[in-house]
Amino acid sequence: MASKRMMTVLFSELEQECLNTVRYIEALKVGRLSKNQKEDILGELSSAITHLRIQTEQFDKYFDELS
Repeated sequence: MASKRMMTVLFSELEQECLNTVRYIEALKVGRLSKNQKEDILGELSSAITHLRIQTEQFDKYFDELS
């Protein structure tokens, strides 16, 4: 079973990645982005989404242990 410390770290990382994702989405709403800026933001957003998926897998494992 995951330790309380480990869960605290996982929740903190999940929170940070969620905030990053929102930040990238908000950045895409800016009207005057260059093609390079848009590509950079989309790349960062894609990376953040991938991290979220990986982190939620850790939570799935933890929740399975609780059941």
